[in-house]
Parts: sequence; structure tokens; C-alpha cells
Amino acid sequence: MMNSQVTIIIILINIAIFGLVNTKKLDVGSLGSSYMMTIQNHQYHRVITSAFTQREVMHLFCNMYSLYNIGTTLERALGKELYILFYALIMVVGGLLSARIKKKKSPFTLSIGASGVLCGLFGIYMVIAFSIWGFAGIRSMIPTIVILVAMTLSPKIDSVGHFTGLLTGLICGIVVVNMYSFVAY
Repeated sequence: MMNSQVTIIIILINIAIFGLVNTKKLDVGSLGSSYMMTIQNHQYHRVITSAFTQREVMHLFCNMYSLYNIGTTLERALGKELYILFYALIMVVGGLLSARIKKKKSPFTLSIGASGVLCGLFGIYMVIAFSIWGFAGIRSMIPTIVILVAMTLSPKIDSVGHFTGLLTGLICGIVVVNMYSFVAY
């Protein structure tokens, strides 16, 4: 647990914001990210606040369970500093790209949730696994990939946010495997 302090803190922040939103002490509308609010109105903080905001219990549970599983593994593999850097990069770059891409189709639709960042962390994990085990490392992730794709097809899901998070994570993963050596443990 001590090797996963950052992940635990992120989970606790998400739970606290969930509690504040569901007791009406914080408004989801002031936390979510959209093209109009984030980019047009220059409220760039929304790419951060939206990534810590879950509205429904299942949304919170699924995202925090996934974050615990992949986050603790990556935090140990990357170290706290690199993990924080990549988490922040995925959150900000993925969030801004998502808001920008949605300009024409849904400029007012608010996005919330940690799943875009989770897709990015999954992207880093896939690149590291591939660098260690080749395609065999990816093969074990096929069920997770299928679930992510199926969830992304739901109309209530921000598929653009998932994709931009994944893309940002893949790029971070490529950078990290070219900087460091990873071995199976």
C-alpha cells in the first residue's frame, strides 16, 4: 500500500468530490468539461476538475476499482514522480484534445469522469507490456480491451475522451520505454 500512495490519494479525492456533488455542495455543471466552457470561455481548470468528478455510484466504483488495479501497478513500475507526471499529462492533454474535437458535434455537452485518464494509463501499460513480452503481453489484455470498446460505444460515454486519453497514454508509454528498461517481475 505504501508504494501506491499517489493512487490512493487520487481515489480519495474522487470519493470526496463524489460526496460533495451528491450532497449538493458542489455542482457537476461547474466541474465538467465541454468545448464551450473549457476552451471558448477559457476555463481550462475544467479538464482537471472533470477528471475527478463522478456522478453515479457505479461510475465511481468502476473507475476507482480500475484505477486501483492499473494505477497501483503503474505507480510501482514508474515511480511516484513519473506516474504523477503522466497522470497529469493524460488528464490535461487528453481533456483539452477531447474538448477541442467535440467543438462541432457537441460543444455544450459536459464530460466528467476518470475514464479518459484510465484509458491513458491502460495505454502506458500496454506499451510497457509489449516492450517486455511482445504480443503475448497484449494478448492477456484482450478481455479488458473488449470491455473498453463496448463501453465506449454507449451513447452516454465520452468516446472522444476515451480515445484522446488512450492516444496520450500510448505516446507517454512509447516515451517511457525508450527512456527506461522494464523487466518482468
